[in-house]
Amino acid sequence: MASINWPQDANYMEAASLVDLIKFFSDTIQGVALYDPIVPATSNLASTASGVYNLIPICYRPVPNSLYTQLVVEGPQLPIKVNFVDMFTGNITGSSKADAYLWATEHFLDSKLADSTYLGYYIDKWWSQSALASQAVFEHLAVNHDWIIKNRGFLFDLSPWDDEAPNDDPQQPIGTDYNTLITLLKKSYQQHNGTKFSTVSGFVPWLFKYVNEKHGGVPSEWRMTHIMSAFNVVIDADACCADSFANAAFFSHYASNQSEKRFIQNVLPSREELIQKEFLNEQNIVSRKTYSLYYAGDYDSAAWLANKFKNLWDDPKRGSVPVAWAVNPNLYDRFPLLQPYLYQTRTANDFFVSGDSGSGYLNPTQLFEPRKFSNLPRADNLWIERNRFFYNKFNIKHTGFVINGDSGMLTNDSDTMYTKFSPLGFTRQQGYTTLGETALIPDTRVPSFTETDLSGKDEVQQVLSYYKPNDVRFVVFRGVLRSASSYADIAEKVQQIQPNITFVDPYTFALLARIHLSGNYTYNDDLVSYVDDNLPKLISTGDYVTVNFSIRNEGWNTLNELDLKLTFACDIEYVFPWNIEIKHGNIGTSCYQFQVECNQPGEYKVVYQLFRGNTSFEEFGNVPWISSVRLV
Repeated sequence: MASINWPQDANYMEAASLVDLIKFFSDTIQGVALYDPIVPATSNLASTASGVYNLIPICYRPVPNSLYTQLVVEGPQLPIKVNFVDMFTGNITGSSKADAYLWATEHFLDSKLADSTYLGYYIDKWWSQSALASQAVFEHLAVNHDWIIKNRGFLFDLSPWDDEAPNDDPQQPIGTDYNTLITLLKKSYQQHNGTKFSTVSGFVPWLFKYVNEKHGGVPSEWRMTHIMSAFNVVIDADACCADSFANAAFFSHYASNQSEKRFIQNVLPSREELIQKEFLNEQNIVSRKTYSLYYAGDYDSAAWLANKFKNLWDDPKRGSVPVAWAVNPNLYDRFPLLQPYLYQTRTANDFFVSGDSGSGYLNPTQLFEPRKFSNLPRADNLWIERNRFFYNKFNIKHTGFVINGDSGMLTNDSDTMYTKFSPLGFTRQQGYTTLGETALIPDTRVPSFTETDLSGKDEVQQVLSYYKPNDVRFVVFRGVLRSASSYADIAEKVQQIQPNITFVDPYTFALLARIHLSGNYTYNDDLVSYVDDNLPKLISTGDYVTVNFSIRNEGWNTLNELDLKLTFACDIEYVFPWNIEIKHGNIGTSCYQFQVECNQPGEYKVVYQLFRGNTSFEEFGNVPWISSVRLV
């Protein structure tokens, strides 16, 4: 734990047995949610009920040494508070599985006993019946439930397909699983009236279910994403086979005292640096090279991040070649241990971007009407707001992989949406745009790119094949679960053969593209990061607030003679003169005092940003800092 900054003075206790552990928490555990092995879906209902009522889920197995015998019949003799045994027969839909989930949506979602912000898509007890169970014992994923239970969330396991009966319930009427899933997602959306995104942890359990008849694994994953996106659900994609992840509920407490922490990246390169590296000349003309960017993903799952990333990061060759490490920032909620370590141990060649498709995996065009599967109102502004929060917190300015799966081509609307929170560009899934390999989004400074998957065959020749002699080209090479050595070895061999292929970080990549595509080097002026402030979170009417704002100049011009505008409680705007000169790469700090004039208690949005005259820095592509304050 020391390598990822776990507190060294933490107290630990070892339990001799599960029974002893249950006894230790007897003040918290209120009893048992008993599930029926004959109706495997009830295992997920039991986990949902456990979060709602502070229970533990146990299978009804009245045999020696089973958990039921050890904890209910003998030992602490826990009371059965919720009993799903013999509760569902299929008399409503023709499927006991569907009946169970429809009951759960009414009982737990309609009542708001369970919080639909936290969904879990994990295989149910049917796993134990599968012929593959003994070959993949860790794929039961019951250990992943703890995060959902901690947050009083809702678990399910339903097929996304409406053209065949699922293999775990082949006698059900075709479409029953799918229709139940749609009902569940509608109720999930209705619980908070579309005012926020839900996150579903987990993925289609394609190793065991729902595939190999009419549909394969990848089409099933894409179908799931297509559907979830229509209901404002992002995916924390615990996909096989790096998906077993225990103790997320425990790990998540690490972030409890870091809610206001900001993670700051390496400063963006200056014009002088790019000239020195011969990427740019004094006339601001981009040198004729093929600029290559390594996208290192796909970390869109807290389980994949926890299980795979640290060993790949702790590589002796890390730092020898620039890499865009694609860690979805929202994974911090479920596994906050790793990002602090990454930001503290990064080299000058380690930069962070988001993975697919930002602060959560979804299909972005499904946020616009008409929304297939749901017919709900558009949610692009909600997506912008969500990403602004996470991108600000982790100082991310580039989206590494915008994937749209079965939702078709990316559109002008979806491209414009990304410009609102990803000012230094985004990279699209290959084949999903009509704008070309590299382009500026119309009427913006924001560049867009197209990725190419590293093939796994002769990757040196693959990279060399993208070289464009006597011209400027920008190419993104996407790797999945690769070490820094893998990227470094390819780059070394490529440059021995063709030195005019150069590997750059994502922000050098974007800055060069902005100049090359626009012909205007001032496009790289007026870029900032809002790196710190000490605004209070709790205030009263009449309070005098003294606050420091710290801002880093990421742009190529020197900043001076500006204003900082703050919108605070009661949406009252304060304007402060910013007279501190900030050169590229430096941080300027100014101190101001103001009195709270609001007398209406409540929660208020806080927004601040720089202005030059009447022009906000948001118009130059800088996301304002957004937080909140409570007036009591």
